[in-house]
Amino acid sequence: MTTGSVWREFEHDPRDPAYAGMRASDRDRAVVHDLLAAAYAEGRLDREELDERTGAVTAAKTYAELLPPIRDLTVDAAPVPLTRMPSGDLERQARLYYGEKLREAFFGFLIPNLIVWAIWFMAGHGGFVWPIFVLIPTGANLARVLASRREIVDRRIEKLQRRQAKELEAHQSKPGTPADNEGPIPDESNEKPEDA
Repeated sequence: MTTGSVWREFEHDPRDPAYAGMRASDRDRAVVHDLLAAAYAEGRLDREELDERTGAVTAAKTYAELLPPIRDLTVDAAPVPLTRMPSGDLERQARLYYGEKLREAFFGFLIPNLIVWAIWFMAGHGGFVWPIFVLIPTGANLARVLASRREIVDRRIEKLQRRQAKELEAHQSKPGTPADNEGPIPDESNEKPEDA
């Protein structure tokens, strides 16, 4: 496998910052394992290095984590430069973010309520209906997330636009950085989510 073609073996190019936070598949990890095995067979890695890098690849969750073990084995492993991401991609990422917030709100409603209502029922379900103290706030939070979908998506798009403008400005202010022929700004999906 030549270094020029290795990137086509991945589902998405791990050098592209747009995919840095995306979860890597078993197939993507297998591509890196093959590259490491080839480097070991060629004598570019010793057994200890191979074991260490193989362990890192096996534990890798995202595309960004697949690059360090092979960075010094390929001539073109550096991430591609940054450009402004198309608005359609921003909208898609914002909708995915909203989906995560909705799932959090749904399970934040479902799980505690299942627990407290089961306890209340098994305890004889008589007297005061105390599980409403869990039902009301968790239900209100779920209703708020459902009702403010567009607002959450719009706020996320604004945040992504601000981040990419800041990163593009910082990237272009570095000496010797070309302003053209660049790739998209990364989506830092692994960052701590903002409050909805």
